[in-house]
Amino acid sequence: MTDWKVLDHGEPEALSDNLWSVTGTVPKMPLRRRMIVARSRDGGLILHSAIAMDEAGMAWLEGLGALQVLVVPNGWHRLDAPRYKARYPQLRVLCPAGSEKRVARVVAVDATYDDGQPFAGDDSIALIHLDGVGRSEGVMRVRSADGHTLVFNDAVFNLAHLPGFFGLIYGRLMGSTGGARVTPLFRFWAMRQKKHFRAHLERLAQTPDLRRIFVAHGDPISADPGAVLGQVAARL
Repeated sequence: MTDWKVLDHGEPEALSDNLWSVTGTVPKMPLRRRMIVARSRDGGLILHSAIAMDEAGMAWLEGLGALQVLVVPNGWHRLDAPRYKARYPQLRVLCPAGSEKRVARVVAVDATYDDGQPFAGDDSIALIHLDGVGRSEGVMRVRSADGHTLVFNDAVFNLAHLPGFFGLIYGRLMGSTGGARVTPLFRFWAMRQKKHFRAHLERLAQTPDLRRIFVAHGDPISADPGAVLGQVAARL
């Protein structure tokens, strides 16, 4: 795939000294998706769930630092990964080990979360497999000047109820909306050992100086994020 297809997206949002967020649309669904950009101590950028932006957006991104790592956070969130790899061949593509086969169908994978941290000698950014989900998903932990950020993908949602027929079926009937939660759909396709998954969420809830949690679909969790994540775990 060499085309650069740009869907509607928002303006970049600065979160901390080394962290930024961009939201975009999901094709054929009334949902938003989220890209998180983090910068290593040496100035290299890691892109978590990349979103193809217009040329102004790409110029902004390139101005932050050298694009070095592209994270495809599961086997479904891979829409723009081939486009980024074609445009920036130097990118190292990383994904969870359990999703490698599906990700590799659209873009070559250089390493998985099992193969060490994305930036050698820099523990400010870490990619961690989540326990209990067959290594199909993980979480990115970023340390900034103001504390820690956890970046989930589909393992945790934080969607308000949505309007219309889609909101009724996908949201209320399927249990995907109504605040921070692990959705029934994720439990069905990804969760293998609930006890281990819940325990891992509980440990992550105790992350020192936890300032914010981001999810692929839904609002950031910034008000007492540790307590919210603990509540999500307790409801499993």
